[in-house]
Amino acid sequence: TIQLVVAGNDTQGLRYGTIETTETYYLAWKEPSDIKNPLDKSILQLFDKKRFLEIIHDFILFDAGVKKVPRHNQYFGVKAAQERLKKSEGGIIWHTQGSGKSITMVLLSRWVRENITDSRVLVITDRKELDEQIEGDFLGAGEEIYRCASAKDLIDNLNTSQPPLLCSLVHKFGHQ
Repeated sequence: TIQLVVAGNDTQGLRYGTIETTETYYLAWKEPSDIKNPLDKSILQLFDKKRFLEIIHDFILFDAGVKKVPRHNQYFGVKAAQERLKKSEGGIIWHTQGSGKSITMVLLSRWVRENITDSRVLVITDRKELDEQIEGDFLGAGEEIYRCASAKDLIDNLNTSQPPLLCSLVHKFGHQ
């Protein structure tokens, strides 16, 4: 099947999306480079053999049946987090509204569970609406996530090895 659809020219560079992406939502790959020609730069960066295969394997997902590909910031954020996790280091991925936090979380948690033995992921949010959104986004991407109903429920689930993917509100910490 078609993984990416691309369009480009020498003045504007390359834009990419999926088979059903409307022109408005085509993405530009942004990465520093000494290459002057925008099209050449984008082609060499996005279609580097290793990167392209990795994007196809690890970064394309379906969100409630809609095929989605990562923005450059999501790709680089997940890659940086992967490197830090390999070294058992922590970190923060800073996002703003509309920057693709949910997709980044789905992609990273999927990688964690596939690549770190016996791993579990807990997604902590600060608002009920966001907690519900996160649950919906993970379920829409085909990832089973358990949404903790109370502080006791959170603690009970953290004290077992299942489920591997949980979400909770930060407010539940410190309350029984």
